[in-house]
Amino acid sequence: MIERIAQILRRRRAYRSAFLDSQGRLTTHGEAIIADLKRFCRFEQSITVISPVSRQTDVPASFQAEGRREVLNRILAHLHVSDADLVRIQEQIEGRE
Repeated sequence: MIERIAQILRRRRAYRSAFLDSQGRLTTHGEAIIADLKRFCRFEQSITVISPVSRQTDVPASFQAEGRREVLNRILAHLHVSDADLVRIQEQIEGRE
């Protein structure tokens, strides 16, 4: 349990050092990367992809779009993991043991 929290803290530190400045704001490069990922991951659009050939939902492409969005959500979540979130995670882990 302690190791799990330590692992989350290390991961949070790595994500934050890659994207945030010392005040916790996105760096210029971090902003550019997140903006690019938002476009690429269809973050603010529907993930439903319509086939240009059949004009019907392209299920595999839609699943791919959801997978991309899931990755961006993971990055954003790690940038915003608070100490209170870590306590809640620890309590959830202890409740399962």
